[in-house]
Amino acid sequence: MRIFLDTNILMDAVEQLRFTEEANVILSLCHEDKLEAFAATMSFATMAYLLRHHAKEQIHEKFLQLCSVVNVVSVTTEQFEKAMQIAPVRDFEDLMQYECAVFACADIIISNNRRDFLEFSEIPVVSSSDFLLDYFAHQERS
Repeated sequence: MRIFLDTNILMDAVEQLRFTEEANVILSLCHEDKLEAFAATMSFATMAYLLRHHAKEQIHEKFLQLCSVVNVVSVTTEQFEKAMQIAPVRDFEDLMQYECAVFACADIIISNNRRDFLEFSEIPVVSSSDFLLDYFAHQERS
């Protein structure tokens, strides 16, 4: 399964935030090659800004760890132009994330901010906890 991770999922893993346990389980599944994960380059830029109070070396190490299990998708001019063709939305950053997920041929987007995706996403968007519940329920049935 190809999953696309929104910035908030990556931040949960890096910063030990509210949904850290779920984010870490998802990344562990990726590390075990049970899932193929993608994230946008802009997520790393956003995280670098949000993590600016950390030591540069610490941020670099965390990014290297993420990149060992997550395929990074560049935001291209084409994706930006596609996003601009969609009517104004509540959160343009989420629209750019969506275009990266489309480019990555993601089966699902995992975000703990589903609401902003729902107005335009044709790819299912689920929270980290809902994703894991469904994933492990499916594993039990298999």
